[in-house]
Amino acid sequence: MYEESKIAVIQAEKIFSKVLRNRTFESEEDYALYEEELAVQIFLLDLLIGRGDSYLALSLRNLDLDVSTTAVLTYTMYNYARKGASKKELRSIYERLEFPRLDQLDIVTRYYWETGKTDQIIKEINKAKRKSSWTSLPEHKQRIMSRRLENACLLPSLSLSTLNECLRIAKSMYYPVSVRDILREQKLPEYFSMYREAARICVKNQKPLYALKVYSLIERLIIKTIGDDFSFLLRTEQHELWEIMKPYFEEMQTFAYANHALEGMVPFLYRNHLLMKELFEKVSFQYHRYLSEANSRYILNTQSLIDSITFANNSFKNSASQDTIKQLHNQIVHRELEKSLINHVKKEVSPQIPKINQWNEIAASLDSNEAVIEIFSLPYELTADIYIAIVFTKNQAPRLITLPSEASDYGENKILYNDFWIPVKEVIGDCTYLYVSSLETLHFLPFANIHNKDEYMIDEYDIHYLFSSNDIPQIKAKQKQETFGISQKRDLFLFGGADFNYHPSCQEATQGFQYLQGTVDELRSIENILSNQWSIHKYTGRDATEVTFRKLSGQSLNSSVIHIATHSFRIIHHPKAQSGVLHAKGLSKYKEPLLHTGLVFAGANHTWESLQQLKTDDGILTSLEIESMNLSGVDLIVLSSCNAGNGDTLYGEGIFSLQRAFRQAGVKSQIIAFQDVPDKETKELMIDFYRYWQAGVNKQKAFIMAQRNMKNKYPNEPNKWASFILIE
Repeated sequence: MYEESKIAVIQAEKIFSKVLRNRTFESEEDYALYEEELAVQIFLLDLLIGRGDSYLALSLRNLDLDVSTTAVLTYTMYNYARKGASKKELRSIYERLEFPRLDQLDIVTRYYWETGKTDQIIKEINKAKRKSSWTSLPEHKQRIMSRRLENACLLPSLSLSTLNECLRIAKSMYYPVSVRDILREQKLPEYFSMYREAARICVKNQKPLYALKVYSLIERLIIKTIGDDFSFLLRTEQHELWEIMKPYFEEMQTFAYANHALEGMVPFLYRNHLLMKELFEKVSFQYHRYLSEANSRYILNTQSLIDSITFANNSFKNSASQDTIKQLHNQIVHRELEKSLINHVKKEVSPQIPKINQWNEIAASLDSNEAVIEIFSLPYELTADIYIAIVFTKNQAPRLITLPSEASDYGENKILYNDFWIPVKEVIGDCTYLYVSSLETLHFLPFANIHNKDEYMIDEYDIHYLFSSNDIPQIKAKQKQETFGISQKRDLFLFGGADFNYHPSCQEATQGFQYLQGTVDELRSIENILSNQWSIHKYTGRDATEVTFRKLSGQSLNSSVIHIATHSFRIIHHPKAQSGVLHAKGLSKYKEPLLHTGLVFAGANHTWESLQQLKTDDGILTSLEIESMNLSGVDLIVLSSCNAGNGDTLYGEGIFSLQRAFRQAGVKSQIIAFQDVPDKETKELMIDFYRYWQAGVNKQKAFIMAQRNMKNKYPNEPNKWASFILIE
């Protein structure tokens, strides 16, 4: 959208130049192109002005400031030129459009600050201070402008000798901002940049421990800035906020890794990663939980409008150029409706400010036989896809271990014991219970498969997978409150054996997803085990529909379990793929990562193979659609499917896959596979798991026991049991 606007500005400038040179347009299409594309900019402009923002705020929607200014001036002057105004008259118009006006000085000089144009800051602020109207600015604005001027003068000569002065000015410039302010302006306040420059000077002068203190201050500022808004961010807002803060996190993590041998660096890197994960990968269930419990006509009507836009038949079409404004309008309406609901929830629900635990706080909650392993990647562009593990125990401080980044480095898809596990064992000692957070690497690093000859990790260790090790104190606290013994009565929803060829208006067989007889056997076996204690709701064949599954959204699902045995899919983004459909030969034109993964239900082949537009009952359930559901009462969802845990991985934002979508929908824990799984052995694993859980063993231990049974049954065939994990 915004790239198109830049192109429109260039075209507008060309046309404007022709007018000034008294030349005629090459064709009537020049007029049409100019007015059509510029209409999009004017629409955005009117929208922003209508909210009380300066027209220069258009630059904050990812347009370069100079380009947006040119666009507005060009549009104004073009109208005069078209009416026959002379160059002299146009010049006077330009002069009357004073740039920047005093009320625009803040945003303009802040832009110059972010782009390193300190000379422009000095010029514009000094010019403004010479005007008599300077005193009409509020005192706090005058103070900010004066501090900005000081910074601009100081920054080019910043050194260790002027470091304290730099920090003093940065501190004096502090003022509280909201996430809304940051998203509207598309940048952080300039005191962030000032602190970052101070840290860089410390690094440049080989004072890394001083730099560590400044970077730690930036961390605290980030938490303080996001604060109360954290629990209520839309995913689109999370993404925008990440793009703004990404350079800071990249810089801090690269700095800490480069100096990880120094005291305090590994704990800082660990905490920084947890902060990034909490803010940009984790989702809040408060929104869905409140909506499911509220009995409000306003909420129901608003949610209905949102759903009608989300799941409209043309949601996945690329609009023609003449529909650009309408498409933009729908996007804005959708987002504004979501914001309206969130603002409503904010009035009823107390916000949860993110609590980022220090490593020693997490260690204090551990038992003596427990260890923590957090695995993550460092910035892709800066460190060539380096994966690291940070490992600690109750009594052992965090240690950093660098891993190979690809499965091929281990040879024939087996993890070489010495490359990874020996260094970890040196840290964990005699610990036998492992809390593991490693979603990024599970497709090539399944812990259950780590072995030395015939000795597998699963024989010696209990592995507890979790989204983030920051959650350990909370998980431990809940465990103390739980009682185990007789299994509680639950609702179990079983989906499997779907008739992928079924279509009410067409009985001809089609090619596509193959029928899975094994899933019918799997569900029947599970039903036989649990039917005496649990309430079973089974959907197979033509009844295993997307609509039936969707109806679970918003229901009272307290402590319920959903088990889905079907095909999952993953498609790859390709900009030249066919537009208007979900995929073409496994490629997708859509950049939205949650459109690249999903599950298939009855009737899926008619949509998948005939390249139909997606609907709400087409048998294709994408992760994007799952994300919008409310499953906040579900205790566990089991995805009995190959590779269901995989998806697009984006640094800082995590994996966009089915597990992320169900987490967003409110599901507490998941059993999911990151590799191919065989039908027969999958059924055996699931039967063992449910049998132990139904007997009163907690679900984590029940899964570990079931997987261990499978390993004993198939000792040299980890492909039959090692791919599944239970994660919470």
